Parts: sequence; C-alpha cells; structure tokens
Amino acid sequence: MSLSPAPSAPSDLPPSAEPESDEATRPPLWLPSPYLLLGGVLWALFSAAAWQAPLCCEAGLQAAVVERLKASLLHPAFPMTDLPAVASAHYSPYALLQGLTARASGLSGASVVALSASVNLLLLLTGVGRLTRMLTPSRWAPVLVLVPLALVHWADPARWSAPGTFAIALTLHLWAWTGRAASRVPLPGGPRPRRTPRWAEAAGLGVLLGLVLLVDAPTAIGATIGCVALIAVRSRTRIRPTLRRWAFVAVCAAAVAALWPYYNGLTAPRTPPEGRTTSPPETAEARTAGEPYSWATAHVPAGEVVLTDSRPAMYALAGHGAYVLADALPEAGLAATERRERSRAVAAYLDASTPQARRDGIIERYGVRWLLLTRDQRLPKNATVLAFSPRTGEVLARVAGTGQAQARAAGG
Repeated sequence: MSLSPAPSAPSDLPPSAEPESDEATRPPLWLPSPYLLLGGVLWALFSAAAWQAPLCCEAGLQAAVVERLKASLLHPAFPMTDLPAVASAHYSPYALLQGLTARASGLSGASVVALSASVNLLLLLTGVGRLTRMLTPSRWAPVLVLVPLALVHWADPARWSAPGTFAIALTLHLWAWTGRAASRVPLPGGPRPRRTPRWAEAAGLGVLLGLVLLVDAPTAIGATIGCVALIAVRSRTRIRPTLRRWAFVAVCAAAVAALWPYYNGLTAPRTPPEGRTTSPPETAEARTAGEPYSWATAHVPAGEVVLTDSRPAMYALAGHGAYVLADALPEAGLAATERRERSRAVAAYLDASTPQARRDGIIERYGVRWLLLTRDQRLPKNATVLAFSPRTGEVLARVAGTGQAQARAAGG
C-alpha cells in the first residue's frame, strides 16, 4: 500500500492577510524623515540664536566686511582700518554675496551676518543629507551627524566661522555631486558610450571647488582629497578614459581662483591665526568678551575712526561700520610697517606719560575722533565722555584735534 502525500490544506486567510512585502512596511510618503524633523528644529533654534549673538570675534569681522562692501562694492577698504584694501582675502565670493544683499535690501552688516547664519546652516544640513543619501539608504544615518554638529556650535557660538561653515557646506554638496557623477553608469548609444562626468558637469564641479578655494583655502584642500577618494572608490568605469574630464575639473577650479577680481585665490596671503596676534591681557578680554557695545556703537557714526586697544570693542565697532586705528587681527594685505606704526601710535596715546602735544599729533595724523578706554586708562583733557558701560567700566569719549579746537575757539 503506497502512501500519497497529503494535499496541503488551503489557506483560510484572505489575500489581504498574506505577509506584507518590504514595500508595505515602508513609512508613508507623507511622513517626514527623522532627519528632516530634527534638522528643521535645529535650524530654527540656531537661526534664532544668530540674531541674539553679540558682534564679537568672527561675527564682528564679517559684519565689518559687509559694511565695507556696502559702502564701496568695487573698491572697499580693509575691514577694520581706513585704508584701501589690497589683495584682502576677506573679500571672497561669500562676502560679495553678503555685500550685494546689504546694498539691495538696505540691511546693516550685523543683520546680513545673522541672516547668513540661517542660510549657511540650511546649506550645511542639506549637504549632510545629500552626502549621506549617496553613501547609505539608512534614514537615521544623517541624524547621527546632528549630535556633534549641535555640540560644536553650542560650545562657542561667538567664534563660529561663517565663511568656514559656508565652505564646508559647499564641500558636502561637492562631494555628493562628485560621488554621483563617478558612480553613474555610462549610457550606451552612438559610436562610443557616453562618458561621465559630462563636460558641462565637470565645469560645474570645478567652479564649485574654485568657490571653496576662494572662501576658505584649508577647506579646499580637504575638499580636493575627498573628491579624489570618491572618484577612486565609486567610479564604475575605468578612470583612464575619463581622466581628461576629471582634470578639467581642476583646471576650472584654478581658473576661478586665479581670475577672482579682488585677489588671486592661488597666491593671496592669508591672515595669521587669531591666537598669534597681540591682544590685551586674558582677564580683560574675558571680562569684555560678551559685551554687546551697543552703548558705544549707538554714538559712533559709520566711517569714523576710533582709538582703542580693547579687542572685543574693535570687532563690535568695525561691525557697525566704524574704523579702528590699529587692527586686532593683522591683515595680511596691510603693509607690516603701517601696521607697526599704528600699533605704536595706539600704545603711545594710551601711555599716561606721553605729552599732550604728541597725543594731539596722533589724533590729527590718523583722523581719530573717538576714544574707547578701559577703566584703567587715563582720559585726556580734550575728550568729552558720551557713554560708558556699567558692566566693564569702559567709556566712550569724543576727542577733538588741534585743528578742530582752534576752529571751535574762533567760532566762539
């Protein structure tokens, strides 16, 4: 007797109750990704904080650059001193875009800097999203980047470099674009298969890399290394047939940097790191680092010269359109002899043993009309106090040179 296999029992489940496919387990299309939700919250918080940050350090310097471009788009002065800028690396495409925004909208340099912080963060977040989507399909991978990003920003928001953030954001978009171009499968057709990247695409990548080089040269080095690594790892075809196209990217980047009208991005000297400059004592700087100086900037008109050795005050005053006699951050394009003379003039004027006649000579030579002094510095006889800070004890005084004093006496 042979046993035949028992027939399988028919399924009692309706077709709709069968196990769901992978597509059915995916979240609905209308549901935002976790990165979009958390990134949106982070963008809103940091954008609001940017409008509350005082103009010190990097923010004050950037606001000063915008004010100079707002006053003269083609021939701006140095960001902090009243001398024509010569090959100043501060006037990058990023700064030019800020200057055009200020001229078109009438916004102040400080407002444009705060607005730029929102734009920079938006570019950074979208760049992170594009790059991680290229590397992995995981929806949570870009979320992990938000944690260190938030920690780094909140660690010291006053020293957050706006141009550096902009350059990094462009680099992320550059890497995402390069990775997709390198991994794209060439389309067959015609006598020869189409090669990637296309010439127009290579030109666009080169322009983007050139912009990174003009905005922040150290970031451009990392951007170039990352592009080479992506091409080597993700290229799905032999690199040799497309070597000329990738070389064209480098040619376009060098051309953009060399032809920039404000300075040569390939040879322009860079401003030394802030830590290598001469600054007031650490205790004094720490005491005034968070001072907004609105009590002083409200009195000093844009374009007038202030004599002070308070480093935070220099950034705040320059950020509102005024000039300072001696720069806290030595400008690479400013002649070293001029910089030394100005620093010595400030030190001599603030020295209590300096004769009044020499002080008057300094005032007349450099066109100084304002003094911002600390509580330990002596106020000259020909100065009139207009405002002071109860928090730091600093005072703002109007000073008249010998020529102004004589004209006032004759008019009286």
